[in-house]
Amino acid sequence: MRVCEYRRSDASNSVRGDVATSRRGFTLVELLVVIAIIGVMVGLLLPAVQAAREAARRMQCSNNVKQLSLAMHNYHDAFKSFPYGHKQEVAGQTKRRDTWYHRILPFIEQQSYYEAYDRAEDTFGQFAAEYIHRLPAEIAGIAVDGLMCPSDPAGPARGGGGSNNGFQGNYAVCAGGGTPVTAIIDPTAVLNLNMILEDAGGMFGRQRARKFRDCVDGTSNTLAVSEGIIRGSTGGSWGGLGGYWGGAPHGAFGFSAGETPNTTIPDRVYSCKSVTFMRAPCENGFADGLPGRWNFARSYHPGGVQVGLCDGSVRFVSDSVDRNTWRNLGNRQDGGLLGEF
Repeated sequence: MRVCEYRRSDASNSVRGDVATSRRGFTLVELLVVIAIIGVMVGLLLPAVQAAREAARRMQCSNNVKQLSLAMHNYHDAFKSFPYGHKQEVAGQTKRRDTWYHRILPFIEQQSYYEAYDRAEDTFGQFAAEYIHRLPAEIAGIAVDGLMCPSDPAGPARGGGGSNNGFQGNYAVCAGGGTPVTAIIDPTAVLNLNMILEDAGGMFGRQRARKFRDCVDGTSNTLAVSEGIIRGSTGGSWGGLGGYWGGAPHGAFGFSAGETPNTTIPDRVYSCKSVTFMRAPCENGFADGLPGRWNFARSYHPGGVQVGLCDGSVRFVSDSVDRNTWRNLGNRQDGGLLGEF
């Protein structure tokens, strides 16, 4: 009886041993299949994660544009006009090349910063405050988060205004959609895109503080602000979009709606940070003897740019928007008919 029990026990152990041996691990084929499945799943997941992150950045950019649009309205309520695009230079004055950016600071929760800038003549002397790009980095170099698009990897950046002292942002006001060279308003006419004229057709220009009543085409049909691309986080240049500290007379204060968003036609400023930047081609207007100065609306958002209209609303406008519609949006009183945008 004991022998039988012993044999049964031995047989049981043998069975358990066989089971344990059969469950020792995966075969090579099984392992390769699992790795392949994981690779496919990661490949499918990463684009979705990147798209979700860009959607969040685009939403933040939209919020920045909205805050700027509301700040423009609050400024108008306080001073009965929008701020000028940039100050007209007069010999002997201080804070030459002051722009809408400096005027709007108290209305985007930067009152203390504005007061420090306003006292700069007393703090650093008249010579330093004559041109705002001569102010030290402790004033000019302060980055304002609400003026940076989170999709642009260059921010916070400096440059665009003649030195590395000044903060460079992503947002600018609309100088206009360009004016036809011919005397008759003709959508097919060759445009003069020069945005640093006293009046390039838009709501913002040199020493021009316009009112709602000047928006003859309607506030919901006229561009106020949009975004652009910074060509690198540092580097001296004159006139790159968002170069608030000294670059205004060379185009930094605004953008032209003469060409559609993210156009392949180069921006043309006094001097570029880079002329080989793929997403934002640029021409050195001064060095190459080219007439006119302009920046176009650009962004890192796939397919278009964020814009703020004069009524305070925010829209995402596609790169494929009709060129004449975009141009008409840029001009405040051309009477042009708008298509879908």
